[in-house]
Amino acid sequence: MKMRTLFTCAGVVALLALTATAGFATNALTNPGFETGDLTGWLVFGLGANSSVPVLATDNGPSQGGTHCAFMDNHAEALGLTLKQTTAPGTASAGLIYYSFDLKLGQAALGGVFFVQVFAEKAGGGIVATSGLLGNYNPSGWVNYSGSFMAPAGTDFATIQFMGNTGANVGSVSTMYVDNVEISGQPIVPEAPTSWGNVKSLFR
Repeated sequence: MKMRTLFTCAGVVALLALTATAGFATNALTNPGFETGDLTGWLVFGLGANSSVPVLATDNGPSQGGTHCAFMDNHAEALGLTLKQTTAPGTASAGLIYYSFDLKLGQAALGGVFFVQVFAEKAGGGIVATSGLLGNYNPSGWVNYSGSFMAPAGTDFATIQFMGNTGANVGSVSTMYVDNVEISGQPIVPEAPTSWGNVKSLFR
């Protein structure tokens, strides 16, 4: 086989490999590291006199650079404090949904717990897949957590929510630092013909 043909074949194989894995999306979240200095892009539920989610400029998680993080501070009894963001329509599809986030425990006592959930959702409303309930988390220092799950056909966007829940006990507390949140995806793409017979057929 001529040297030129060898190089051409190698290039085709490399191209086919890239085609099979193309389409990995960048982070679909707005303000994932809270570097705006506020909660732009995020929703908070459960705010009250004894529960808040300030953005701090004095700490940062390990997985990305920056100077800010969110601090979920729940000192209310029997309350679910939730920090949540939903990606824009069209930012997710059938295939792998990848999630990542940095957490550092502030305090958890007397029934205080901390969980995370990720949902694949379809246009018009409705959860079609989920990561399941992740946690209870109680890292003594900054820790990066990541994982993935498969989203089915019909998936159009994704939601991630952080939940600092307290128990029905006087003095129950759940506080957590949250940073560098990521939601991205690997869409299902048609498999390229990678057999040697298919590659050779390209040169006929």
